[in-house]
Order: sequence, then structure tokens, then C-alpha cells
Amino acid sequence: MTKYLFVLTSSEKDFFCEQTLVAIASLRVHNPNAFVTLLTDDKTFNTLTGNRAALKEAVDELKVLTLDEKFTPMLRSRYLKTVMRNVIDGDFLYMDSDIAITGDLSIPEEWKGGIYAVLDFHTNLHKAINRKKVLNNAKMLGFSPILNDEIFNGGVMFASDTKEARDFFEKWHELWLYCVSKNFPYDMASLAEANFKFNYITQKMPGEWNCQLAYGKEFLPKGKVLHFFGSRIIDTCGHKVPESMNLFLPKILRKSFYTDLKNIPVKINPDKSIHINEYYDNVIANAKEAFLYQTRHAGTFGADIIRSYAFARSLAFLYKKTPVLVKPLEWLGKIL
Repeated sequence: MTKYLFVLTSSEKDFFCEQTLVAIASLRVHNPNAFVTLLTDDKTFNTLTGNRAALKEAVDELKVLTLDEKFTPMLRSRYLKTVMRNVIDGDFLYMDSDIAITGDLSIPEEWKGGIYAVLDFHTNLHKAINRKKVLNNAKMLGFSPILNDEIFNGGVMFASDTKEARDFFEKWHELWLYCVSKNFPYDMASLAEANFKFNYITQKMPGEWNCQLAYGKEFLPKGKVLHFFGSRIIDTCGHKVPESMNLFLPKILRKSFYTDLKNIPVKINPDKSIHINEYYDNVIANAKEAFLYQTRHAGTFGADIIRSYAFARSLAFLYKKTPVLVKPLEWLGKIL
């Protein structure tokens, strides 16, 4: 049996708990028999009360690690992610929480025994927009110059429960701790170096298993996991978002979609399916359609612009500083 694993570090001040609940709800829609595991830390676990307690009911297995109380939330999150293979038994498909599952995640038989992930930005390193940054970080840390031209995105990873996989994750954790000692708490460089030290053990998943929305348009139609990180979740600062803005800001990318959920009771059914209300259930079940809608109405090039980091930052800035300038986009949305 493959487990579907999420890692959570959260407090009442953020919306990561709600984001994880939405991700699990989408998983249950398309994979009703999925065995869901949540790995979290002691501080986060102590906050899972009230409406946040629904997350504990939504999973089949809950693992809590006691971590150094001085760790920042970022350190706690990366710590859990790099040790997950060695504290969770069984094969698992790990997924970040800034996602929507939109398809069948049954694991192909040929993956069994291996470690799989999707290339970062869906491309080889020599074509990646962050190539110089990646290579400079590796050089600064004394790591390999990434000779196989592949950097994997850690947002979705399949890891078999084998000694080799456990050794790989142990090395990843060791290298991440080294990075922390160098005031570089991120996990991508250490993942790449662990892959180098294990003779490039990580194999490539098809892109639809981690469709990084800002860069993976070709994988969207068959996308199984939509990864929002490149599109960013935008704070509309309390401003009402008209329906015409769905073209530019699908509901699942609005910060209010998660923060409003803090005050909504969530029902976990006996079969572990999740019911919030008609609005939320519909958005979660039809997440892919919202992004296909962009492509149909804005065109392929237009959708690329809309999903870019630059557009997301600009839209967020307008909502925060000059919301009146969002009006032209509203009008354009009505036309398109």
C-alpha cells in the first residue's frame, strides 16, 4: 500500500493548516481510497484544536515529532521533510500543500523500489531560469556543479521503503543540516547534492504528476497534481473579487479562500471524504477547470503571462496599494 504523505508546520497565524486540508480534500475527491498520512511537529500538533482539529480527523495516520523549540517554522518544515522517509513506514507519495490533486494517483508498478520526482521548472538545468542561482549556491556550499543537468522539484516525490531510499534521505537530512550551519536553510541544494552522492538515484516522473502551473502548460490537460508555487496565492486585502477576475485569479489562488476557511466548520464523513460547503466543495473538485478556463479565454500566451510570478506580484501589489488599477483587469475579464 502506498501512503499519500503531507508535512505540516503551522500556527493559528498562518493558513498552512487550511491549505493542507484543501489539498487532502482534493485528493479524496479523485482518490477516495487513498491512505493519507500527516507528519507534523509538536508545536503544530498542539494548535490543532477547534476548527483546525478537522485536519486530524481527515487523515488515516498522524505522526508527531518533538523538535528543538528554538527552530523557526521554516526549519521545522525542512527538518520534517528531510527526515520523512526514515520516520514513516511504507512506500509514500509526498506532496506539498500548495497543490490541488485533479486525477488518479495510483502508483505505476515500475516505480516500486525507486525514488521519483519531476524536474524543477519542467526543464533541464541549462535551460532553467534560475540556473545561475542554483550553480552559485552549489559552489558557495562546496557542492557538485550538477553534472547530470537535472534539478528535481521536491514538491512531489515518490519514495519506496527501501534501505537505499532511507540512506538517501538520511544523507539529504545530513546535508541540509550542513546548509543550516551555513545560514542556508533551504532544501533544494541539499537534495541535489544527495542525488549526486547517490549516483543520481532520482528518476523522472511524467510532468503531470507535479504540474508547476507557471511553467507546465503542456502538462495541464492531463495534470494529476497542480502545483501553485509558481503562480503564488494572492492576498486581495479584503476587496471583493468580481466573477470576471476568475480569469486572472482563480478562487483556489486567493488567500481569502484559506483564511475564510478558519471560521467554517468542516465535516469529515465516515469514508474520510471532506465536506465544507457547496462553494468550497465545488472549487476543490473543479480546480483544473479554473486553469483550463484561463487557457481557453486568454490563449496560451495570455495564460503564460497570467500564471507568471511577475504577474502575480504585480496583481498582489495592485490589490495592496492601488486597488482601483485592478478595474482594467476586471473589464478585460468581462470581454474575454
